Amino acid sequence: MDRTPHIGKTALVTGACGGLGRAIAERFLQQGANVVVCDINEQLIADFNEKVAAAYPECVLTLKVDVTSDEALDDMFSQAEKMFGHLDYVVNNCGIMDRFDPAGDTDRALWDRVIAINLTAPAMVTKRAVNGMLKHGTKGAIVNIASIAGARGFASGAAYTASKHGLLGLTKNTGVYYGRKGIRCNAIMAGGMNTNIGSALATGLNMEGFGVMRQAFPEENMVFVDIEKVARLVSYLCSDDAEIVNGACWTADGGWTAN
Repeated sequence: MDRTPHIGKTALVTGACGGLGRAIAERFLQQGANVVVCDINEQLIADFNEKVAAAYPECVLTLKVDVTSDEALDDMFSQAEKMFGHLDYVVNNCGIMDRFDPAGDTDRALWDRVIAINLTAPAMVTKRAVNGMLKHGTKGAIVNIASIAGARGFASGAAYTASKHGLLGLTKNTGVYYGRKGIRCNAIMAGGMNTNIGSALATGLNMEGFGVMRQAFPEENMVFVDIEKVARLVSYLCSDDAEIVNGACWTADGGWTAN
């Protein structure tokens, strides 16, 4: 088995200095790729630079980026192209949770923020990614980190659920439209993971909404997914071994939602 399938390739991973994004970035680096990582959390960025980027000084570009800003995205892609030439893979990993509010309790500001980060940002990153790949005439792969909330009604609040349903639609449309042009797009509908996205639940959690979700999916049946294994799945979906996989939405929740 080739343990370095991504030699000579460059991957962009958003929200990549902690949790799942970090595991994905490290996986690509271990398998020979150059990696562009972005995050908004300065503490996570500093830790990533010290513990990961320092070990791959020629292979990593770390940037602080607000993914909801068009100007910031333009600058990120410009810097990535200047350092590595072009991108081969893009992983839309950045995301935030809501507070488990149903539609009747949804705060407009929180709704706008969740949609902006979880759906609009991946769309705008994808826009720049496919245009760059087409410009350079390279084959490419995009992986969107979705959620079981993209196919269920009781996995979170209205905002998060809508954003992840939308991300699956973006995945399928991108895969169909650009597949014949050599650019594949797939999504991973991940289950519960021990990542820093949970920090969004620290304040303002709607306990009634959380309780409804727990009734639908009892905690004793919950399976927490190993982020390292999700990172391996991302690596596979970007590799040539997955060239026949396009526009697909892979469930990766340990069978939790099948219970």
